[in-house]
Amino acid sequence: MRQLPLSTLFTFVVASRHLSFTKAAEELHLTQGAISQQIRQLESRLGFELFIRHHRRLELTQKGMRLAVNLNKNFNDIEVILSELQSEESDTILTLSVIPSLATKWLIPRLGRLQDAYPELQLRIQASDKDVDFRRDKIDVAILNSHLHNGKHFSTPLLVDKLFPVCSPAFAKEHNLYFPDQLGKVALLNDDSEWKFSTPYAEWEGWLDLAGVKGVNPARGVSFNRGDLAVQAAIASQGVALGRTPLVMDDLQEGRLVRPFNEELDMGNCYLFVCPEEYRLRPYIQKLLQWLQLECAENAPTPT
Repeated sequence: MRQLPLSTLFTFVVASRHLSFTKAAEELHLTQGAISQQIRQLESRLGFELFIRHHRRLELTQKGMRLAVNLNKNFNDIEVILSELQSEESDTILTLSVIPSLATKWLIPRLGRLQDAYPELQLRIQASDKDVDFRRDKIDVAILNSHLHNGKHFSTPLLVDKLFPVCSPAFAKEHNLYFPDQLGKVALLNDDSEWKFSTPYAEWEGWLDLAGVKGVNPARGVSFNRGDLAVQAAIASQGVALGRTPLVMDDLQEGRLVRPFNEELDMGNCYLFVCPEEYRLRPYIQKLLQWLQLECAENAPTPT
């Protein structure tokens, strides 16, 4: 068959998606007449019709439908390979998706050391608490809590995610906090961000049950939609928050927070380094992973 213009085939793909020459023209910034002419020329060269033209709508013929399905796949494949090739050309630029609270409380304070280690690395951070579609969102790497990870792609654990009450030293002293059952007399600060398979107060409820505390209702306290906000409220002596290990480790070490009780709740979660399998051997993804693993090893035990 004679070679067909790629631009004309793409015009057909867009028209088949909209089933409208007018909408295809809007997307491609052409006139409706230009779209119609291209499709008629394509049909002429192919020797069969691609659309059934009704008064106010278009319908794909059977052959048109088969062609549209295959061309869509091929154009998508072209877009993917071009994106990958462009990424390889700029392999010192990495886009990292990270949970907002972890970015604020753990990652950002350490970025200076990353820049010192790899000054040529250009890290673009996108804060998100949802699972990541790497291709759609153009993300190279993500740090996800394991409860958010769907199991696809390469992943390796970075940080444990255990839960325990924290408050400011002044708050602990003011309220003489020594025993868990005293929590019924103070304000509780809750992170009610959307956690899969749990209610907004499941973590406090789980910790209170672990500590054998009865009659304390965490719903009566103040709730935040981000863990770092609950931690900041605790630092400001507004109550007792349920701290996540990486979100409070620096504040505990530097004395802004204390742990009034020893009990800690382990729900089996951890923070994961995640990337598509085909990305994992890229040099700067390997360097970022090695740096993160070193930082985590120096600051907290890695999960088993």
